[in-house]
Amino acid sequence: MALYRYVRVEFWKNPKVLEEMTPEDKLFMLYLLTNPSTTQIGIYRLSKKQMAFELGYSVESISCMIDRFVNVYGAIKYNEDTREIGIKNWGKYNFSRLGKPMIDCIKKELLEVEDKSMIEFVLQKINSLTVRDLYEQYLNTSENICFDDTLTSRTTIRGQKEKQKQKQKEKENNNIENDLAGGSIYGYGDKSIKNGKYSREYKDKNGKSFKKPSEEELEFARGL
Repeated sequence: MALYRYVRVEFWKNPKVLEEMTPEDKLFMLYLLTNPSTTQIGIYRLSKKQMAFELGYSVESISCMIDRFVNVYGAIKYNEDTREIGIKNWGKYNFSRLGKPMIDCIKKELLEVEDKSMIEFVLQKINSLTVRDLYEQYLNTSENICFDDTLTSRTTIRGQKEKQKQKQKEKENNNIENDLAGGSIYGYGDKSIKNGKYSREYKDKNGKSFKKPSEEELEFARGL
């Protein structure tokens, strides 16, 4: 929940506010823009009973104001089933400052919207191209799922590739040490015919014995 919301002074100069709205309408509009349930995307869930409680009106009065704002002013959209409200001009006066935290918040809140027509309704007045693109991505539920799955898939594939590279590196290091222990790099004989894991003596195919390479020789070979 945000600690505060911006209300531009142009609100009071709007011809519709000046000439058409009653004092109750002006209060209700300000309430819709600043109440504790508002979100960053201009779409949020709020029941009529909650509105009546916070404003001190009856539920019937709230219903009448909602009907007037939907059908007369066209300023909001309200879903009786999901209790969601969409503010038409929200995008016109918001999104002036965008950053990663803001964009992440917008994505999260868009995913929580049940009535997708709300997204399309608010999208009409959004000026920021970046935010418009985000809203358009979430208009279709199937597109959202594909978008999220793609991100998950990319992350998984990247992790698998890193593990494969690590395993390959470990395998190459083990091969070098085995070759050194068997004498194949220094000409000590075939590593496949060494006498044992802890033996210091090795034999080639002709039966000639060789000693295990020293630590200095092993270090030198690792640097090749």
